[in-house]
Amino acid sequence: MSKKGQLVIPASIRKMLKLRLGDKFIAYGKEDYIIFKKIELPSLRKEFEEIAALTTGIAVEKGITEEDVNKEIKKYRKEKRKSAK
Repeated sequence: MSKKGQLVIPASIRKMLKLRLGDKFIAYGKEDYIIFKKIELPSLRKEFEEIAALTTGIAVEKGITEEDVNKEIKKYRKEKRKSAK
């Protein structure tokens, strides 16, 4: 164990379990053993893609075009600049 309390997982175990940099774990300790369990956190990218697909579907259903969205963005930014002065 390092001075910071970090442990090294041997390369053979990392490969066997397909562990990657950034993976998250929970640890459980009792008596003289520790159990680590890899946990999967929801992917923000996947969540964003699901929301984007949902809103795209709504926009198509309502007849909203990309040009409509761009116009609204420009309008909002113009109003924001005016209020900041």
